[in-house]
Amino acid sequence: MKPKKQWFSGELRSGSSRWRRMPYLAPERIPTPIPSQCVDSTIQFHSQRFHNMLSDSTRLLDDESEREVMITSILRKKRPLLDDDVSWIEKDIVAYGRKLSSVETQIALLTRRKEQLERSLSRRKSVLSPIHRLPRDILVEIFRWAVHHPKNSLDVTKGVWPLGQVCGWWWDVVLASPILWSVVILEPPYTQHSTDILAHHFRRSSGLPLWIAIATEDNTDSDGHVFDIVIQQSALWKMMDMSAPPKDLAKLCSVSGNIPLLEELYVSTQDNVHFNTDALSSAPSLRRADLESLEISKLPVNATLLTHFTGTLHHSADIQYIAQIQTLIDIRILIFDDPDGALDSGNLLPVRMEQLQFLSVDNIKILDALTAPSLRTIDYCPASVLNEGDNSIHSLRDFLARSACSISYLGICVEMIQKIDHLMAFAKNVSYLTVYYSNGHSALDPLTLPGTLPAMKSLRLSIIDASWNGRYAGGVIDVVRQRFDEERAAVLNVTELSYLRIDCVDESRAEIIDWLKGEGHDALEEEGLELEQKSPYLPVDEYWMGSWFT
Repeated sequence: MKPKKQWFSGELRSGSSRWRRMPYLAPERIPTPIPSQCVDSTIQFHSQRFHNMLSDSTRLLDDESEREVMITSILRKKRPLLDDDVSWIEKDIVAYGRKLSSVETQIALLTRRKEQLERSLSRRKSVLSPIHRLPRDILVEIFRWAVHHPKNSLDVTKGVWPLGQVCGWWWDVVLASPILWSVVILEPPYTQHSTDILAHHFRRSSGLPLWIAIATEDNTDSDGHVFDIVIQQSALWKMMDMSAPPKDLAKLCSVSGNIPLLEELYVSTQDNVHFNTDALSSAPSLRRADLESLEISKLPVNATLLTHFTGTLHHSADIQYIAQIQTLIDIRILIFDDPDGALDSGNLLPVRMEQLQFLSVDNIKILDALTAPSLRTIDYCPASVLNEGDNSIHSLRDFLARSACSISYLGICVEMIQKIDHLMAFAKNVSYLTVYYSNGHSALDPLTLPGTLPAMKSLRLSIIDASWNGRYAGGVIDVVRQRFDEERAAVLNVTELSYLRIDCVDESRAEIIDWLKGEGHDALEEEGLELEQKSPYLPVDEYWMGSWFT
């Protein structure tokens, strides 16, 4: 009796009539081919077809060659088109169409596979690249260096924004590093989306102290909205650099008592504005205050840490008030230009400032109110040279004598060069001299007298006067040549000059350098004299470049 047939999923053993049961695979455990496997299988299938086609084409090569010859003859009218020709030509058209379609399919599959392989290759190379071996904290430091001074934080194509688009890990690092979002540079024009982008930027900073530079204009509502958002973050300000119209600056009064972290404040405006400094009376961390373009009086600064101050004052009493802040080491004072109310410091006793090292003034009478025994730098660039007479050089001499300081930097107007001998007893250690050409062209000849500024190594000419021209270049080069020449310097008993810097307010005046070179500066450069030309101002698209992360 024959055994009853049983059907199994399996295979027949060789030399046996029994079936071997294959292991059961649950549907959910059956492996599903991944896309690349599917593509590989499809490519393999089409590649085999392509191989077969190539074999067929080889076998039919002779026939095709004959047909191509016939097609050429027909096209060149060397033989007529017969009815029989139409039949095989139509068949060829269909056949070639199919072959072309097949080739295009294979090209598409190969292109897709190529892209997959390139992506896989790139990812694997990235894993082994040196940047991916860096610890996260090192990568954050690199990012901080890369984005520490963006041109505009609202430009999502620059700064910190594109870093997160490089790879997933960088995106995670950028999002998890608030320090990268704590520097905010805001520059007009602003759009309706600016406030949303700025709000997102502040959220990413996660409450860290903020370094902010903002410029606004007086012609759009968008500027005001952006300024308002910045004001709302005042509790987190650590450094604030703002250039704004009066209507925006008036909003600063609202931050009074809410700037506990503020260490540095820089404020400027295009207009003459009286600045209410009440907000600064409760800035316990303030170290720097630069209010140069603003008119200030009755300063209510409760400054226990203030070391740097710049401002425009109205009254001589304000000078004494500032001088009483004994923590100051750097002061730059401008006096409000009021022809009907000239500064009078005659009734003021000089205030002694023990820590002061840098002093810059635009009115020589300011010096009558001060004594600075630790001073190293004195810079006097007068707002007007109309009254530059003996009083100016005498006031400077008396200040230096009273202070008994040893200065290494001296800045004076060119008119005072003629009387520089009055300062010789107090300027023996001056190594850097700045001469301001604001409205006069007195000669520099006294600098060639024996023993004049014997330690001077560097000379800077700051040319503010637009009428400075080539006829003054010769005198400059004569002085430079005598102090640069080693033998002549020895005769004069002075240190050899090694550096000449030309500052021009008008950057377009490149001819000044040409004039100097025409008088022989080229030869001095070849012998080793260093020449540099700069502008005394920052470019219009740059902000303060101090220590962002301190």
